[in-house]
Amino acid sequence: LPKDADITNMEKRGSIFTRQFIIEFTSSKSEIKNWILKSKGFKGVEPEIKDGTKIYEIHPKDLESYGGRVKIKGNTVYINMSWS
Repeated sequence: LPKDADITNMEKRGSIFTRQFIIEFTSSKSEIKNWILKSKGFKGVEPEIKDGTKIYEIHPKDLESYGGRVKIKGNTVYINMSWS
């Protein structure tokens, strides 16, 4: 997460076979931009933009995960990722 991230919500769901993490945080726009540039999961992913919200579908190839979705609106980020 960005250095100045302020986590406003965090949930962990799942069982012994799966894990789902839902995180919401706020951060400065410059730190969010740096976080996106440094994160492997965003490489080569173009966001869909709906009503001012950038939506990234993240499906890492080199990690053992299903992937998920990252939504960014202003300085608020919503992450919903699942692993198996």
